[in-house]
Amino acid sequence: MIDVPGKEQQEIRMKRSDPSPILSRLRKLREMCQFLNTQEGFRRDPFLTLFRLAVWHWNCLWGKASTVRLRRWGVRMFLPGKWRGFGKFIFAFREHYEPELTYLEKVLSPGKTFIDAGANFGVYTLVAGKIVGETGRVLAFEPSVQSFPVLHHNVALNGLMNASAYRLALSEKSGKAWLYHGRDPVQNSLGRDPSSSGEGEEVDTESLDNVLRKAGVEHVDVIKLDVEGAEEMILRGAMRTLTVDRPVVIFEVNEAAARGLGLSPQGARELLRSLDYQVFVLGQLEDGHAQKPALTYFNVVAAPRQQKTTPSLQGALQDNEERPQAASNRKLLPRVDGLPG
Repeated sequence: MIDVPGKEQQEIRMKRSDPSPILSRLRKLREMCQFLNTQEGFRRDPFLTLFRLAVWHWNCLWGKASTVRLRRWGVRMFLPGKWRGFGKFIFAFREHYEPELTYLEKVLSPGKTFIDAGANFGVYTLVAGKIVGETGRVLAFEPSVQSFPVLHHNVALNGLMNASAYRLALSEKSGKAWLYHGRDPVQNSLGRDPSSSGEGEEVDTESLDNVLRKAGVEHVDVIKLDVEGAEEMILRGAMRTLTVDRPVVIFEVNEAAARGLGLSPQGARELLRSLDYQVFVLGQLEDGHAQKPALTYFNVVAAPRQQKTTPSLQGALQDNEERPQAASNRKLLPRVDGLPG
């Protein structure tokens, strides 16, 4: 019997256990197909979606950025040419990137105020800015040096004089914090991912209530939160806004990221329910009898129960009560790199 040194034995076992390149590619292809089938944009026009992804891939190979048009709202959006990231999904799905984008039409109108926390490149900021018009107001918050310049550029590209971009992390209080960088800027977080290297940047933090007071904002109508688990922290720094203004809140549920920050996975939902908010997933009522989406992260909407609802908000709630359906177009986008990142 040949005596193979321990290290070499380990290398041999690793080689035997590693999947072949063919199997790995087949697995990624299967994941890609499963993901695409959950997306409304792909179901509407699969060939156009695949063509756009091919164009995006080609642009990335040449390091070429893209500017896309979201024709429904007359929005132009600059996207850096990087394959590993969520830009490819906006490029491929356009107006159908997330169902919450079109939902903004039901809860926003000219003259209203929209808060975008975790704005990234600004897709929600731009759409909201067009909906609320010159008499409305949009405040966008993005702390990362990786994303803020793109957000600022996109606001200027669309001539949105009603939108203000803040390089600031909303939180429960004023101070400083370390923003850990993820594989893609959309995954940047105030909580460290165990698999990350710890690289990041120091950012300023402030509560939403304080920012609104300093900016002279008298009323808020809709808040969108996509902050990798820190949603509860932001809500606790916005208690005056939540109790006095009673805005609609659109937020991401990312239980793993919340745990990484030492927060309850259900903390944001529990806080809003304690303030008499109704929490639901677009297409099905979470507080009613509908089934919760079987995903680890997705977007939900919280609407105040006790207020004089506008006709548009009342219609939005009725739509979800009357037509429950599978929540198939959830917030899955940035982490699916079976559309290989």
